[in-house]
Amino acid sequence: METPKILVAGTAEPTIRLVREALEPLDYQIVTARAMSVALFLAQKNLPELIVSPLEMLDGDGFSFLYELKLDEELQDIPFVFCLSSQPETQTELQAMKEGATKVVVNSMAPLEFRSLVNPLILDRLTSKGKRQEHTPE
Repeated sequence: METPKILVAGTAEPTIRLVREALEPLDYQIVTARAMSVALFLAQKNLPELIVSPLEMLDGDGFSFLYELKLDEELQDIPFVFCLSSQPETQTELQAMKEGATKVVVNSMAPLEFRSLVNPLILDRLTSKGKRQEHTPE
């Protein structure tokens, strides 16, 4: 089985550290991209099982990034988690969910808590990818 890939977009070191501490022990491959354009390229190239993004990014923002992902048929079903530096305002969280984010979390949470929130998303994605591949005509 291929190593599950996690894409972490943006420049927020606390977010990158959280994802690494939570998911590297599970042998997931963590790929990072500081700029939105690079993150889109890596998402298309790697088809990750999970994408984690802040609101702020180089050459874009988290909402624009999510919008671009949702336009791409291969990327639109990948679970997307906004990881913010502080507790979001209700309006921000509602907008994130309306735009298609799977979850909104803060990067100050404990790694084990983050793992418990996102690991089911990753496992569901792996299961659904496997089912799609089984039905792909060759």
